[in-house]
Amino acid sequence: MDNSRSLPLAEVLTSSITGLTAETLPEKLNQGKALVRPKFGSFVKVESPENKIDIFAVVFDVVTNPPDSVHKPSALGMSRDQLRLEQPHIFALLKTHMQAAIIGYKEGSQVYQHLPPQPPDVHDFVYEASEQEVHMLTSNFEFLRLLAHINSVPTDELIAASIREATAARRGSNDYLIEAGRAISQLFRSDYDRMVSIVKKIRPAN
Repeated sequence: MDNSRSLPLAEVLTSSITGLTAETLPEKLNQGKALVRPKFGSFVKVESPENKIDIFAVVFDVVTNPPDSVHKPSALGMSRDQLRLEQPHIFALLKTHMQAAIIGYKEGSQVYQHLPPQPPDVHDFVYEASEQEVHMLTSNFEFLRLLAHINSVPTDELIAASIREATAARRGSNDYLIEAGRAISQLFRSDYDRMVSIVKKIRPAN
């Protein structure tokens, strides 16, 4: 397990076989470098040394809020630059949590496109998946079946966002988009309107 290519994005707080919640790390723990903000539909990797596997997931929600009911934010009428200058403590009080759906794992050199035998451990680190890892995870479209069963967010939006991320990892490959359209047509063949809606959303911006 090689974590030399990047610094951790977040740390696991709760986990199950199907998903996880993680808290993004403060910059002071990230060697002073700006953190990569988790993106809806993006692919992440959890390095789980106790289980001797790397676990892959797709981010389906990102929430920023205060740690308790006492430190509630209020409107101050300042720009972000003004807040950083005059009220820097405000940002230290906010916590960002990401939720992600597990879609596969890697054991040794083999990548499996199904749920892992063990969930990530609490306090395992979460990293942004590399382009190569995204390629391996999305070489076929089995991951879409797992995403299609998430109920807490609009599933169609999540599926479309994950395909856009997979396409971006392939530098905008039109061939991949065509394959994705075919996979969506097959997966939602009994729901034409839904299929058309998702296909429209995976088109790259002009």
